[in-house]
Amino acid sequence: MTLKRLAGETAIYGLSHILPRILNFLVMTVYLTYRFKNPSDFGIFSELYAYATIILSLMVFRMDTAYFRFATREGESGGGLVYETTFAIMAVISGLITLVMLVANQQIANYLGYPQDAHYVSWFAWILALDAFTTLVYARFRLEGRPIRFLMFRVANVFFTIFFVLLFLEILPRFFPGVINSISSLTGINKELDYVFVSNLLASLLVFLAMVPEMMKMKFAFNKDLAYKIVQYSWPLVIIIVAGNINQNIAVPLQQFFLDGTLEEKRAVSGIFSAGAKLAILLNLFTTAFNYAAEPFFFNQAAKDKKYEINGVISKAFTLFSAFVILGTYFYIDIVLLMIGQNYRGGVAVVPVLLLSYLFLGLYYNFSIWYKLADKTIYGAYIAFGGVFITLAVSWLLIPATGMMGSAWASLACFLFMAISGYKLGQKHFPIAYPVKDLIKYSLLTAFLLFLAWEVRQYFDNMWMRMAINTAFLASFIAYILIFERPFIRQYIRKSKV
Repeated sequence: MTLKRLAGETAIYGLSHILPRILNFLVMTVYLTYRFKNPSDFGIFSELYAYATIILSLMVFRMDTAYFRFATREGESGGGLVYETTFAIMAVISGLITLVMLVANQQIANYLGYPQDAHYVSWFAWILALDAFTTLVYARFRLEGRPIRFLMFRVANVFFTIFFVLLFLEILPRFFPGVINSISSLTGINKELDYVFVSNLLASLLVFLAMVPEMMKMKFAFNKDLAYKIVQYSWPLVIIIVAGNINQNIAVPLQQFFLDGTLEEKRAVSGIFSAGAKLAILLNLFTTAFNYAAEPFFFNQAAKDKKYEINGVISKAFTLFSAFVILGTYFYIDIVLLMIGQNYRGGVAVVPVLLLSYLFLGLYYNFSIWYKLADKTIYGAYIAFGGVFITLAVSWLLIPATGMMGSAWASLACFLFMAISGYKLGQKHFPIAYPVKDLIKYSLLTAFLLFLAWEVRQYFDNMWMRMAINTAFLASFIAYILIFERPFIRQYIRKSKV
């Protein structure tokens, strides 16, 4: 394996992740922020999907990572006993959670503040169940090196969602009003937001049905001893992923608790925050794509090279590329802002802080591989719990005083803590050489340039003047990299000798 190989896999799996997310961004953020003039509608949308992300991580129970670990250890390249056992575990857990959501839908809706919308809980129960059952199929595609098939299904899910959203909100109301009126009368749906959730449900159902032939290839075998080992390995990872999803997605729900004002006003603030957070999508997408490619890459690499030199190289390459994306996004934020509705553009304030937080999240993904390789996943749980504590504490302290900015600072504090903790514990229990001085230097340089761009934004009202100054900053940064990192670029990026 080489750095060029990882870059290629990151590009392929990045496309599989980024393309659907970009398509989703264009409709679920750009379109909806223009369509929903009231930010509270987008706040409801963001809040429910935040909860859904956390619940889905419980349903999957980190069986994808367990599958990578045990399949590579047992020499399975695709389907086999490990795949079938992990699938069975996931099916039982997700089935139980789905049943609870369906039976207690009204109680859950009451607790979340949606007493009139218990059907939301039922819809999301089915959406999450369908998505959970396809997760192991996606993992198998990744391990088998079938990125095109992975891409096809990922894009299909988003394509179907977009199709149904536009069908229900644009095509039928404009050209076939009688049809949409009949659908509304038959189903009882009377809000545009409801059709967004229904569209997701229909898309997940279609993708699940398309994946049934892949699922039918299994022999549905189950090994009790293997299952015990898998659960022992994965349960700390479940804590990690749940805590990680809390750290990444809990901002909107926490705003409902800590902000002052009516429920409608708080949801409006959450909608504006969510739209602003979406503007940091490029780095967030790259970070996730990197994690998609890096996890199986590091597991395979560990079996061949015990020096782990590639880990340090990758961390530096990731930091340099992320810095470029961060600066490029915020330096030209005036153009980026055009992608969301006028009523949501106040969320621009959170963008630089969230961009920087995603840099540290990506570094944490790199550092955290040690406890997966060393089978000490409990340390990942400790770090994740620490992150949750920081997220809650900073949110409690800052959201009442600073509003949505409190959520942004909580995210930065959390991911910075996780990156530092992941590195420190790794050096103690599973030492891997990282270019720490370079990582610190470029992180601080990126933060400093973001601060300068923020100052420029305060003092210059003219958009073109701001972008001209920021362009000079970006050119200086690129020149610095090309001059002082030329040996690194030549050795590892262009020739990729590692």
